Amino acid sequence: MNKKKFRFWLVFTILWLIMIFGHSAMPSSVSRQESLGVLSWLSKILPNLSHGTLRKIGHFGEFAVLGIFLTGCFWRSREFRFYKPLLGALVVAFLDETLQIFIAGRSGQITDIWIDLAGAFCGTLFMWIIFKIRGK
Repeated sequence: MNKKKFRFWLVFTILWLIMIFGHSAMPSSVSRQESLGVLSWLSKILPNLSHGTLRKIGHFGEFAVLGIFLTGCFWRSREFRFYKPLLGALVVAFLDETLQIFIAGRSGQITDIWIDLAGAFCGTLFMWIIFKIRGK
């Protein structure tokens, strides 16, 4: 991979990490208002969607995107190892949940780390398939 492509993936990864940690640093009241706003919009399409389920889907989705970006950063046609982006995602998930312990009204949960890793795995797998199909 050339440096230009690596920088592209790295910039988006860093921006996404800022978003992840920025959301984790929000007090629970602010985070709840944000997710309830999304829930009110989505409930028109999915009337049985609960607030708790939406938050877990959020964890999965944000780490699926992180898995995509990290795979882009680590991609080398002969050197890529699936564990590299997943290990990166594990570190981020652990730090993310640890950060939440110190935020008013928030808590760090091991189940969220597992959900985060599942999302990162799916994002990594998706990009691995795309890169393999494209032959890069």
